[in-house]
Amino acid sequence: MNRVPVRALIAAGALALLALFVAACGSSAEAPAGSKELSYTLTDEGCSPHDAAAAAGPINFKVLGESASVTELEVLDGETLLGERENITDGISGSFALTLEEGEYTVRCNGGSEEDGTLKVTGKLQTTSSPVVEKSIDDYKEYLLENSTELVELTKPFAAAVEAGEIEKAKQLYPEPRIRYERIEPVAESFGNLDPEIDARANDVPASEFKGFHRIEKALWEERTTKGMTPVAEGLVKNVEELEAIIKGNVKIQATEIANGANELLTEVSTSKITGEEERYSHIDLVDFKANVEGSQVAWEDVAPLMEKTQPKLSKEINEDFEAVYAALKPYERKAYPGFVYYGELTKADTRKLAQVIDTLAQNLSLVPAQIAKGETE
Repeated sequence: MNRVPVRALIAAGALALLALFVAACGSSAEAPAGSKELSYTLTDEGCSPHDAAAAAGPINFKVLGESASVTELEVLDGETLLGERENITDGISGSFALTLEEGEYTVRCNGGSEEDGTLKVTGKLQTTSSPVVEKSIDDYKEYLLENSTELVELTKPFAAAVEAGEIEKAKQLYPEPRIRYERIEPVAESFGNLDPEIDARANDVPASEFKGFHRIEKALWEERTTKGMTPVAEGLVKNVEELEAIIKGNVKIQATEIANGANELLTEVSTSKITGEEERYSHIDLVDFKANVEGSQVAWEDVAPLMEKTQPKLSKEINEDFEAVYAALKPYERKAYPGFVYYGELTKADTRKLAQVIDTLAQNLSLVPAQIAKGETE
């Protein structure tokens, strides 16, 4: 059974009142003293500076946008994504934190003429382990495994319906595996091409590489046929099974990466679900919206014990922010399939209200990785 975020169980009536209060709240913490800071500017060429160096330990990456085409910065170990900040358009800034050991890392600013730079980290990483840290990581791994296993179990009958040409049955089965994937998407993004193979949208990849959930979604809702979809369905099953196998293989993850993942899931909400771009054929974007928030909340709840003593006010605000998001989402829930109103039924006022509570939550949650990174080395 999937773990339900604790705060999601609070009565919706009380949350609705809280939403109005929380939307006006500001942040209560900044990056902790002792964290190293690296500042990058996104230009048309890529990352500036192109090459950088830092001592091993917690690093807070500050990113400023000065380009319309280069809008994200990633830190990779080989081809494994460790952390990223997306949607940093011209004039926008953001940050994320990592705890890095000695080695050479790739800093990638996708789309630049020189998109790959290097980060050399030197010195010995003085980490501290504790039962609280280990429990946070173990709890989150359990959540990843639960959802990846259910993702496989739910994708198989969906793919089978596609292969059998059962269009209406496939449509009915589509939302459930989407929920499981959207809860844990940042983990899939860590493993090379696995995320685009499963979840790319039509404009994310060349037409010849468009496959996975959204290629089938287009066939079902727009083309109204499953002709030619058998290899796509077979490939989708293969890729979700690969994701499950990686997670079962005791994937290595840091507490800071869990915190970064919580932030990335909110970015998914604000950049694709709230705009209707994600499920552009089926229009079940609010199903994905809630799944992203659920995944973000579980990630937060798993690392929250690491901040209870050092940042009690910030922790309280984040919990209240999650409550406000669920309260704002509640009026759009429906008992009938797919569980929410379709995106086209939302007004501009509706999307604006949802965006406001997500932005408030994201503002506070963005401070967490740096706090966690500092705690890992104290």
